[in-house]
Amino acid sequence: MKYDNRNNKTSVKIQARLQLVSFFSGAATMILEMTGSRMVAPFFGTSLIVWTALIGIIMTSLCIGNWLGGYWADKRPEAKLLGRILLFSAIIIAITAFISNYVLTELQGLGMNLYKASVFSAFIIFAPSSVLLGMVSPFVVRLAMQNVNSSGAVVGRLSALNSAGSILGTFMGGFVLISLFPSALILMLLASGIALLSVLIYTGAWRRLFSIVIILGILGEFFFAKSYGIPSTPIGVQIDTQYNHLSIVESVDTRNNRRVRILITDPDYTQSLMYVDQPSELVSEYTKFYDLAFHYKPDTKKILMLGGGGYSVPKFLLENRKGVSVDVVELDPGITEAAREYFSLKDDPNLRIFHEDARTFLNRSNEKYDAIFMDIFNSAIVIPFQMTTIETAARLRELLNPDGVLIVNIISSLYGPKSGVFHGIYKAFSTSFTNMMIFPVNAPGKKYAYALQNIILIAMGDTASMVSPETDAKYTSLLAKQWLEPFVPDSHVPAFSDSFAPVERYALIQ
Repeated sequence: MKYDNRNNKTSVKIQARLQLVSFFSGAATMILEMTGSRMVAPFFGTSLIVWTALIGIIMTSLCIGNWLGGYWADKRPEAKLLGRILLFSAIIIAITAFISNYVLTELQGLGMNLYKASVFSAFIIFAPSSVLLGMVSPFVVRLAMQNVNSSGAVVGRLSALNSAGSILGTFMGGFVLISLFPSALILMLLASGIALLSVLIYTGAWRRLFSIVIILGILGEFFFAKSYGIPSTPIGVQIDTQYNHLSIVESVDTRNNRRVRILITDPDYTQSLMYVDQPSELVSEYTKFYDLAFHYKPDTKKILMLGGGGYSVPKFLLENRKGVSVDVVELDPGITEAAREYFSLKDDPNLRIFHEDARTFLNRSNEKYDAIFMDIFNSAIVIPFQMTTIETAARLRELLNPDGVLIVNIISSLYGPKSGVFHGIYKAFSTSFTNMMIFPVNAPGKKYAYALQNIILIAMGDTASMVSPETDAKYTSLLAKQWLEPFVPDSHVPAFSDSFAPVERYALIQ
């Protein structure tokens, strides 16, 4: 059937169907974008680079699709062509769901830098389907147009429906679907829905039958994948939470031939490690520095830990420091559940867990702590800027007892082109803390000053003594890492503040 705006024969039923297509195509675009970030996360992470590449490629593809759709809508304003576009986009999305892990695995193996890898992966996996979805809107407008006098109302109504669909897709993708299904299965359900739209648009019985066959095939693919998995799925346990994609794998620590369980939220960095045979023992070297709180303040009893991860430090404290209470602030409840299931986190009367943003917790809390630990960087490029600022330092100082100890883990370098993050944080925190010490985890010498590594920043209250008490033998190796040379922050790096904290500018330097 061919529609022509000159004959004014577009039926009410067809108008309703076209409006449904406009609404659902908007929702599909947003669901595709949000689900895409989860599909890429196990391979390239969730940094600003990955999000920028994903959004940029999808928006570019939609622009191209809009242009092509407008061209073909004028050239062939036929419902059957719109039906073909919808059906073809459904097939492409279904294929994407099934091959994406394989494609991403191959791209990861090419050794490209993160910028190129993010752009290439977004282009290969999401550009074809995004171009096709972009063609839908101008086609729908052209078919729905009955006369020039009502063109404004038609365009406005369909644009509003498309935007409303985008809003629904955003909330459905972020709040519902990602919490219920793996990413690939979401795409298969999305493909089935788009193919169903082609059934509504097609007028010929054979075309509708073909679309129904495609729908049944995609649903069959859905149930197969749900039962047997997706080809080339990354190794280990894969969990999608409200905020993260988690990978949980096991390896062997070659230093002692012990099995280690690893929590990964960024493919280039480990979030938490645990010895399988001794869950409360600390594995990562940087986590051992938190115990220095008891060196500088031996009577430490109440601790605040910002960032839970695999709960390595809280488990260690509760096991080895009797009488100590620990409050943990962890944004993602899914990480806590993973820690309970895979990292031997158990309920303890001395452990309280708060699932909220760390800065929100600091802003509302009035409790005082003997020690505050910060471990909130997922990687060197995934940095919650709101926790790096002058205002954050001021709140930390207010919640810390006068002789308390603040210990912060920062992934940066001490000097050189990759040191901007540390210098900005150091400047910000020095506005509230006059007593600060630096501990590069790798080694204190100049040889490692330019290396990207964990840097421990220890800050103390005004009444705390910078003179170390008598050194316990177990602290000797940690204290030996202290940077004893004068440290002068880069004058070109600003003290990070809530109004200006360009952490990405410094973190993304290659």
